[in-house]
Amino acid sequence: MINLELVASFLLVFARISAFVASSPIFGGQYTTAIVKAGITFVITVVLYPLVSTPEQLDISGLGEYATALVREVGVGLLMGFLCSLILHALSILGQLFDLHIGFMMTSIFDQSVGGMITLTAKFLYLTGIILFFVLDGHHMLLLGLARSFDIVPLNTAVLSGTSAEIVIKAFARMITVAVQLSAPFIAVILIIDVCLGILGRTAPQMNIFMMGFPIKIIAGIVVLAVMAPLLGTAFQSLFRMMERDLYTLLKGLINSG
Repeated sequence: MINLELVASFLLVFARISAFVASSPIFGGQYTTAIVKAGITFVITVVLYPLVSTPEQLDISGLGEYATALVREVGVGLLMGFLCSLILHALSILGQLFDLHIGFMMTSIFDQSVGGMITLTAKFLYLTGIILFFVLDGHHMLLLGLARSFDIVPLNTAVLSGTSAEIVIKAFARMITVAVQLSAPFIAVILIIDVCLGILGRTAPQMNIFMMGFPIKIIAGIVVLAVMAPLLGTAFQSLFRMMERDLYTLLKGLINSG
Protein backbone atom coordinates (compact mmCIF):
# COMPACT_ATOMS: atom_id res chain seq x y z
CA MET A 1 0.00 0.00 0.00
CA ILE A 2 1.44 3.35 -1.02
CA ASN A 3 1.86 5.85 1.79
CA LEU A 4 0.35 9.02 0.36
CA GLU A 5 1.91 11.24 3.02
CA LEU A 6 5.42 10.04 2.14
CA VAL A 7 4.75 10.57 -1.56
CA ALA A 8 3.34 14.03 -0.91
CA SER A 9 6.28 15.09 1.26
CA PHE A 10 8.75 13.65 -1.28
CA LEU A 11 7.15 15.72 -4.05
CA LEU A 12 7.38 18.85 -1.89
CA VAL A 13 11.09 18.23 -1.33
CA PHE A 14 11.50 17.52 -5.04
CA ALA A 15 9.72 20.79 -5.90
CA ARG A 16 12.05 22.91 -3.75
CA ILE A 17 15.21 21.22 -5.03
CA SER A 18 14.09 21.26 -8.68
CA ALA A 19 13.38 25.00 -8.50
CA PHE A 20 16.78 25.55 -6.93
CA VAL A 21 18.59 23.53 -9.62
CA ALA A 22 16.67 25.27 -12.39
CA SER A 23 17.51 28.76 -11.15
CA SER A 24 21.10 28.13 -10.06
CA PRO A 25 23.76 28.17 -12.81
CA ILE A 26 26.05 25.95 -10.73
CA PHE A 27 24.07 22.71 -11.06
CA GLY A 28 21.83 23.69 -13.94
CA GLY A 29 22.24 26.55 -16.35
CA GLN A 30 20.99 26.98 -19.88
CA TYR A 31 23.59 24.59 -21.30
CA THR A 32 22.31 21.65 -19.24
CA THR A 33 19.47 19.67 -20.78
CA ALA A 34 16.18 19.21 -18.98
CA ILE A 35 16.81 15.46 -18.59
CA VAL A 36 20.15 16.06 -16.87
CA LYS A 37 18.60 18.68 -14.59
CA ALA A 38 15.80 16.28 -13.69
CA GLY A 39 18.34 13.55 -12.98
CA ILE A 40 20.42 15.84 -10.75
CA THR A 41 17.28 16.95 -8.92
CA PHE A 42 16.09 13.38 -8.38
CA VAL A 43 19.46 12.20 -7.07
CA ILE A 44 19.77 15.14 -4.66
CA THR A 45 16.19 14.59 -3.49
CA VAL A 46 16.77 10.88 -2.83
CA VAL A 47 19.95 11.68 -0.87
CA LEU A 48 18.47 14.52 1.19
CA TYR A 49 14.95 13.18 1.75
CA PRO A 50 15.90 10.89 4.68
CA LEU A 51 17.40 13.97 6.40
CA VAL A 52 14.25 16.07 6.00
CA SER A 53 12.06 16.38 9.04
CA THR A 54 8.54 16.00 7.68
CA PRO A 55 5.76 17.76 9.59
CA GLU A 56 3.63 15.35 11.60
CA GLN A 57 0.42 16.53 9.97
CA LEU A 58 0.94 17.29 6.29
CA ASP A 59 -2.38 18.43 4.86
CA ILE A 60 -2.98 16.58 1.59
CA SER A 61 -6.72 16.29 1.97
CA GLY A 62 -7.42 19.14 -0.41
CA LEU A 63 -5.95 19.62 -3.85
CA GLY A 64 -5.92 23.38 -3.46
CA GLU A 65 -3.99 23.27 -0.17
CA TYR A 66 -1.42 20.88 -1.61
CA ALA A 67 -1.02 22.96 -4.78
CA THR A 68 -0.40 25.99 -2.57
CA ALA A 69 2.26 24.02 -0.68
CA LEU A 70 3.94 23.09 -3.97
CA VAL A 71 3.97 26.71 -5.12
CA ARG A 72 5.42 27.75 -1.76
CA GLU A 73 8.26 25.21 -2.04
CA VAL A 74 8.98 26.24 -5.63
CA GLY A 75 9.20 29.86 -4.48
CA VAL A 76 11.70 28.96 -1.77
CA GLY A 77 13.85 27.07 -4.26
CA LEU A 78 13.76 29.88 -6.82
CA LEU A 79 14.79 32.48 -4.23
CA MET A 80 17.66 30.31 -3.01
CA GLY A 81 18.87 29.60 -6.54
CA PHE A 82 18.70 33.24 -7.58
CA LEU A 83 20.61 34.31 -4.48
CA CYS A 84 23.37 31.78 -5.21
CA SER A 85 23.61 32.93 -8.83
CA LEU A 86 24.37 36.52 -7.79
CA ILE A 87 27.99 35.63 -7.04
CA LEU A 88 28.57 34.73 -10.69
CA HIS A 89 26.61 37.70 -11.97
CA ALA A 90 28.85 39.99 -9.90
CA LEU A 91 31.90 38.67 -11.79
CA SER A 92 30.01 39.05 -15.06
CA ILE A 93 29.23 42.70 -14.26
CA LEU A 94 32.90 43.23 -13.38
CA GLY A 95 33.90 41.89 -16.80
CA GLN A 96 31.37 44.07 -18.61
CA LEU A 97 32.59 47.19 -16.79
CA PHE A 98 36.12 46.24 -17.80
CA ASP A 99 35.15 45.78 -21.45
CA LEU A 100 33.13 49.01 -21.42
CA HIS A 101 36.19 51.09 -20.53
CA ILE A 102 38.72 49.41 -22.81
CA GLY A 103 36.45 49.20 -25.85
CA PHE A 104 35.54 45.51 -25.91
CA MET A 105 31.78 46.13 -25.78
CA MET A 106 31.71 45.75 -29.55
CA THR A 107 32.65 42.08 -29.12
CA SER A 108 29.44 41.21 -27.26
CA ILE A 109 27.99 37.78 -27.96
CA PHE A 110 24.71 36.12 -27.01
CA ASP A 111 25.14 33.75 -24.08
CA GLN A 112 22.41 31.27 -23.16
CA SER A 113 23.70 30.90 -19.58
CA VAL A 114 22.78 34.51 -18.76
CA GLY A 115 19.98 34.84 -21.31
CA GLY A 116 21.38 37.89 -23.08
CA MET A 117 24.38 39.62 -24.56
CA ILE A 118 27.70 39.31 -22.75
CA THR A 119 31.23 40.47 -23.51
CA LEU A 120 34.30 38.26 -23.82
CA THR A 121 35.92 39.28 -20.54
CA ALA A 122 32.61 38.96 -18.72
CA LYS A 123 32.22 35.42 -20.05
CA PHE A 124 35.80 34.60 -19.07
CA LEU A 125 35.25 35.81 -15.50
CA TYR A 126 31.87 34.03 -15.37
CA LEU A 127 33.46 30.69 -16.29
CA THR A 128 36.37 31.38 -13.96
CA GLY A 129 33.86 31.94 -11.16
CA ILE A 130 32.25 28.54 -11.81
CA ILE A 131 35.67 26.85 -11.65
CA LEU A 132 36.56 28.66 -8.43
CA PHE A 133 33.17 27.74 -7.01
CA PHE A 134 33.92 24.04 -7.35
CA VAL A 135 37.55 24.47 -6.24
CA LEU A 136 36.34 26.09 -3.01
CA ASP A 137 33.85 23.22 -2.48
CA GLY A 138 30.94 25.56 -3.13
CA HIS A 139 28.82 22.68 -4.40
CA HIS A 140 29.22 20.95 -1.03
CA MET A 141 28.14 24.13 0.72
CA LEU A 142 25.05 24.34 -1.50
CA LEU A 143 24.10 20.74 -0.72
CA LEU A 144 24.57 21.44 2.99
CA GLY A 145 22.53 24.62 2.61
CA LEU A 146 19.74 22.69 0.91
CA ALA A 147 19.73 20.12 3.70
CA ARG A 148 19.68 22.82 6.41
CA SER A 149 16.99 24.75 4.57
CA PHE A 150 14.50 22.01 5.44
CA ASP A 151 15.44 22.37 9.12
CA ILE A 152 15.25 26.18 9.12
CA VAL A 153 12.20 26.34 6.83
CA PRO A 154 10.22 23.09 7.19
CA LEU A 155 7.91 21.93 4.43
CA ASN A 156 4.87 24.10 3.82
CA THR A 157 5.89 26.70 6.42
CA ALA A 158 7.65 29.35 4.32
CA VAL A 159 6.13 32.82 4.22
CA LEU A 160 6.85 34.67 0.97
CA SER A 161 6.44 38.33 1.85
CA GLY A 162 8.12 41.70 1.55
CA THR A 163 10.79 40.71 4.07
CA SER A 164 12.21 37.97 1.86
CA ALA A 165 12.04 40.27 -1.17
CA GLU A 166 13.92 42.95 0.76
CA ILE A 167 16.64 40.46 1.69
CA VAL A 168 17.10 39.45 -1.95
CA ILE A 169 17.19 43.10 -3.11
CA LYS A 170 19.79 43.99 -0.50
CA ALA A 171 21.92 40.99 -1.49
CA PHE A 172 21.66 42.03 -5.14
CA ALA A 173 22.70 45.59 -4.26
CA ARG A 174 25.72 44.32 -2.30
CA MET A 175 26.85 42.18 -5.22
CA ILE A 176 26.60 45.17 -7.56
CA THR A 177 28.58 47.26 -5.09
CA VAL A 178 31.33 44.65 -4.87
CA ALA A 179 31.52 44.42 -8.67
CA VAL A 180 31.92 48.20 -8.97
CA GLN A 181 34.56 48.23 -6.23
CA LEU A 182 36.54 45.50 -8.00
CA SER A 183 36.39 47.47 -11.25
CA ALA A 184 37.83 50.61 -9.58
CA PRO A 185 41.46 49.87 -10.63
CA PHE A 186 40.40 49.51 -14.27
CA ILE A 187 38.42 52.73 -14.17
CA ALA A 188 41.30 54.60 -12.49
CA VAL A 189 43.85 53.45 -15.07
CA ILE A 190 41.59 54.28 -18.00
CA LEU A 191 40.83 57.70 -16.49
CA ILE A 192 44.55 58.46 -16.21
CA ILE A 193 45.07 57.36 -19.82
CA ASP A 194 42.18 59.55 -21.00
CA VAL A 195 43.64 62.55 -19.17
CA CYS A 196 47.06 61.94 -20.68
CA LEU A 197 45.61 61.53 -24.15
CA GLY A 198 43.59 64.71 -23.69
CA ILE A 199 46.72 66.65 -22.76
CA LEU A 200 48.60 65.12 -25.68
CA GLY A 201 45.77 66.06 -28.02
CA ARG A 202 45.97 69.67 -26.91
CA THR A 203 49.74 69.82 -27.38
CA ALA A 204 49.80 67.93 -30.69
CA PRO A 205 46.47 68.54 -32.50
CA GLN A 206 47.72 66.85 -35.67
CA MET A 207 47.81 63.45 -33.93
CA ASN A 208 44.77 61.14 -34.15
CA ILE A 209 44.29 60.70 -30.41
CA PHE A 210 41.01 58.82 -30.84
CA MET A 211 42.58 56.00 -32.87
CA MET A 212 45.69 55.97 -30.70
CA GLY A 213 43.63 55.49 -27.56
CA PHE A 214 42.16 52.12 -28.57
CA PRO A 215 45.34 50.00 -28.49
CA ILE A 216 46.70 51.87 -25.47
CA LYS A 217 43.54 51.22 -23.45
CA ILE A 218 43.42 47.57 -24.49
CA ILE A 219 47.05 46.96 -23.54
CA ALA A 220 46.66 48.82 -20.23
CA GLY A 221 43.45 46.95 -19.42
CA ILE A 222 45.01 43.54 -20.11
CA VAL A 223 48.03 44.46 -17.95
CA VAL A 224 45.78 45.53 -15.07
CA LEU A 225 43.71 42.35 -15.44
CA ALA A 226 46.88 40.24 -15.35
CA VAL A 227 48.07 42.06 -12.23
CA MET A 228 44.70 41.63 -10.53
CA ALA A 229 44.21 37.99 -11.56
CA PRO A 230 45.88 36.54 -8.42
CA LEU A 231 43.60 38.72 -6.30
CA LEU A 232 40.41 37.46 -7.93
CA GLY A 233 40.56 34.30 -5.84
CA THR A 234 40.57 36.33 -2.63
CA ALA A 235 37.75 38.53 -3.92
CA PHE A 236 35.75 35.45 -4.88
CA GLN A 237 36.19 34.00 -1.40
CA SER A 238 34.71 37.20 0.03
CA LEU A 239 31.79 36.93 -2.39
CA PHE A 240 31.41 33.28 -1.46
CA ARG A 241 31.17 34.06 2.27
CA MET A 242 28.75 36.90 1.52
CA MET A 243 26.56 34.54 -0.49
CA GLU A 244 26.56 31.94 2.30
CA ARG A 245 25.59 34.57 4.88
CA ASP A 246 22.84 36.00 2.67
CA LEU A 247 21.48 32.51 2.01
CA TYR A 248 20.95 31.76 5.68
CA THR A 249 19.57 35.26 6.25
CA LEU A 250 17.02 34.59 3.51
CA LEU A 251 15.99 31.27 5.06
CA LYS A 252 15.48 32.87 8.47
CA GLY A 253 13.51 35.67 6.81
CA LEU A 254 11.24 33.15 5.10
CA ILE A 255 10.22 31.61 8.39
CA ASN A 256 10.11 34.86 10.41
CA SER A 257 8.21 36.97 7.88
CA GLY A 258 4.88 38.49 8.68
